Amino acid sequence: MKLMRFIWSYLPPMRGQYLVSILLAGLEGLLAAVPPLAVGLGLMRLAEGPASVAEIAPHAAACLLAVLLRIRVIQRAWKLGYGAGNHAAEAVRNRIVTHMRRVPLGALAGRWAPAQLATLIAEDGRWLNETSTFYLNRFLNALIATALLLAAALWFAPAAGLAIVLALGGGVAALFVAGPILTRFLRARNEMIGEATLRIGEYADGIAVFRAFGRTGTAQAQFRAAVEALHDTTLAMAPKLVPLQQAGAAMIAFAAPLAILFVAASARTGQAPDPAAVIPALFLTLAAATTFYTGVLKIVLPLELGERARVNIGAFLAVPELGGTRHDFRPDLDIDFQAVRFRHAPDKPDAVRDISFAARQGRVTAIVGPSGAGKSTLVALLLRFHDLSGGQIRLGGVDLSEADPAAVQALVSLVSQDVHLFRDTLRANLLLGDPGADPDRLARVIEAAQLRDLVAALPAGLDTVLGDTGRTLSGGERQRVAIARALLKDAPVIVLDEATSAMDPLSEAAIQRAIAALETDRTVIVIAHRLRTVTEADEIIVMEGGRIVARGRHEALLAAGGLYGRLWAAQEKAAGWRLR
Repeated sequence: MKLMRFIWSYLPPMRGQYLVSILLAGLEGLLAAVPPLAVGLGLMRLAEGPASVAEIAPHAAACLLAVLLRIRVIQRAWKLGYGAGNHAAEAVRNRIVTHMRRVPLGALAGRWAPAQLATLIAEDGRWLNETSTFYLNRFLNALIATALLLAAALWFAPAAGLAIVLALGGGVAALFVAGPILTRFLRARNEMIGEATLRIGEYADGIAVFRAFGRTGTAQAQFRAAVEALHDTTLAMAPKLVPLQQAGAAMIAFAAPLAILFVAASARTGQAPDPAAVIPALFLTLAAATTFYTGVLKIVLPLELGERARVNIGAFLAVPELGGTRHDFRPDLDIDFQAVRFRHAPDKPDAVRDISFAARQGRVTAIVGPSGAGKSTLVALLLRFHDLSGGQIRLGGVDLSEADPAAVQALVSLVSQDVHLFRDTLRANLLLGDPGADPDRLARVIEAAQLRDLVAALPAGLDTVLGDTGRTLSGGERQRVAIARALLKDAPVIVLDEATSAMDPLSEAAIQRAIAALETDRTVIVIAHRLRTVTEADEIIVMEGGRIVARGRHEALLAAGGLYGRLWAAQEKAAGWRLR
């Protein structure tokens, strides 16, 4: 069973404990069969003629003892199984989170968007947990109890046993027919839960925008549409699934009447069973059918949900991780792009192509160009958020495809125009740059990043909890927090991707002075739309349509005209624009 093997693979330290819980579940199944067997034997004795209390008492005592022992076994089995199963479920969730850190970011922007990953950890993780801690054990003990009761029924009256075999076979056949339909339904259900989760997140993140444009109803309509799609799919599948499930239940319920017919038929052929054995055989037939229905048939759906969780989690864990283990970077940490090419998918055009340039330590390399030129894509490739489609990037002499992604990211401080802040204190958000920074160093960074007034204005200062994604701060304030993180990290490679785009001119000038202090003996790459911010760069790379179309210093590029000259002229004209 694939689900069992999957759970087993995450149980190494708890395998012994889990195995004991399974054995105890099997013992529970044996004990569950004892009361019906004892009652069956008691009925057989009564069918033979008058019986004293002393003759029937052992049967009653066996029932009581079996129940008491079963309670004890259940307690022990569930305690062991719950602990081991929870360990496995937690190990799977941790494996998902670890894998998220190692796969290309492109994989997390497609099928495995945040809403799908949340569903994977919460919904699929829940069913994997419940399957491993409860449903598998219950399924096992029901199978053992059913098998034992069936064997006893066959021993008392083979005709009655044959009837239950046919009835249970019919129920299993109905399950096999319903299986593919159930699988399609659960797959669709999982996708729609992810869609509903996505819509909730979008609505919460964009509530201010929706309100500003009077479109809260639009967002609610999108969420309602996702929920209604799940509702409609459930209604569409129900007419197909319910009759099959009920057919299976009906076949199993027909076991006792069918046993009576088979016993009667065997009597007509001259092979009538002992009359005293017929009554316990029919009783055991009914007990076996009931046990199978409640402990096996009704557990199929939770087990299928567990199997669907295994498939979903396995699909994500199969996404290839970024490879590389090298850490042997040269001290100079020059960056060399050599004929770099990248596309987001095999059937998509190149996002960047034929990119070759060098960013040297101690120098500032600026990359400019219109929107969509591929500037930020180069940053993503440098940080190994994606693997290249062709060419090579070398950092400190090491091919990035051979370098440990975590080691590369440790060497680089990135300040992006899209700043993500966590729902935590301002202090915690700042200390992501260096969790070990002392208070004096943190204070110096706050001053350099122009955050002193913000800290003073917040109700609890550095210990003020920021809203989700930092929405309680302005765009400029979020960028200052990101710059403070970079100042704390103090990495040898600095990448600024429109790092001051949301700041006022006075703050921008102060921040640029703080950043300039970091540039000595560091490799600095600046992505910019506002050309005035990079006029002093040692080299300016001009991009258009994913390619480099010009390079040089500001004065030379301006004299040459071309795209750089047109961008400069357009920005100078826009700087003088007025409403009237």
